[in-house]
Amino acid sequence: MESLSMMAASGCYQFKINYSETKDMSIGKKITSPKFRFGQHDWVIYYYPQGINNKDYNGKYVSVFLGLQRESVDVPADFSFQLLDKHANIVSPTTFILLHHTFTSKEKSAGLYDCFEKTKLEQSYIKDECFVLRVSISVGQDSNIISSLGFPYESIHKFRKDNVHTDVTFDVDGKNFVAHRLILAAHSPVFRAEFFGSMIESNMDCIIKINEMIPSVFEAMLDFMYNCCICINDYKVSISSTAFLQHLVVAADRYEVLRLKVACEHKLIEKISLNTVLSTLEIAEIHNCEELKEQCLRLVVDEAASCRPVKFEDLRYHGEPIVLYRSNSVPPVEFCCPILGSQGSRSGQGTENNNASRNTSSDPETDQSVTSS
Repeated sequence: MESLSMMAASGCYQFKINYSETKDMSIGKKITSPKFRFGQHDWVIYYYPQGINNKDYNGKYVSVFLGLQRESVDVPADFSFQLLDKHANIVSPTTFILLHHTFTSKEKSAGLYDCFEKTKLEQSYIKDECFVLRVSISVGQDSNIISSLGFPYESIHKFRKDNVHTDVTFDVDGKNFVAHRLILAAHSPVFRAEFFGSMIESNMDCIIKINEMIPSVFEAMLDFMYNCCICINDYKVSISSTAFLQHLVVAADRYEVLRLKVACEHKLIEKISLNTVLSTLEIAEIHNCEELKEQCLRLVVDEAASCRPVKFEDLRYHGEPIVLYRSNSVPPVEFCCPILGSQGSRSGQGTENNNASRNTSSDPETDQSVTSS
């Protein structure tokens, strides 16, 4: 499961693993998670289904390691591994095993040779032939992993799902969502002003209507504020995962959920291509994502070499039309903008198609998670 995380000093990352496809791998063979980012550093999880080598209990235990990617500086970190049960609750005994390691250019990985027994994994954690491995990380000399990673996100999220003590209801395009005002106010200055400031609702029991937003996008934003970790493919939408991330940027900027906005921005940077650069650049420009905008323009410049010019008059940067040089071998550029609500292809002239005509089943992009501290 490809994941996305914010640039934070601490947080969690979830790695979905297909047990059926990995259980028969030989001892010492591993699979590596997609890269994720914490504390301005890139990390991966190394998962060894049969353990690292023959002396490690002859395949009785699974080995799990955390790896630092391409760094020349020493990075101290506290971390722990957890297994999520079939209901997404953390119940594995490894939850309470706190590890500390200073990652260096010579020692870039650390972890557990006997993280958990395969038999227990098979009995309690497999759902639809997959299970979820989670790592919680706190980076830095003064990190306090006991308090920062011990927060009961799952329990609070369950309160919302079970409608326990919820005190606000949202109507998003006819679909209702319940939540706790205090939780939302803690993450969003906009909600804080609406619930407790000068913008306070005159009728505290009313249903708050949210306009111009896809219900699944609003739901994902709520889940992020409760869990600090979401899986994008858990939400059934008729747009690509890149377009879904773009919508999340719009929502996060609208409600000033900055951690979600930064997390989505970093994932969009990884996914920039000729098929999405126009819509992504427009999102970056409108919503002040400076790093994302820089990377989009860098791609445009890189593609300019040895190609003929094609002007996209609909896209402007500081009021000036963007000119992209493109060879005949490059396919038409996809136009998919949640602000304008349309998509299609542009090659000087183009057509527009309705977003609903797309289905995620045809999207080649993989599962993704958004995580935060």
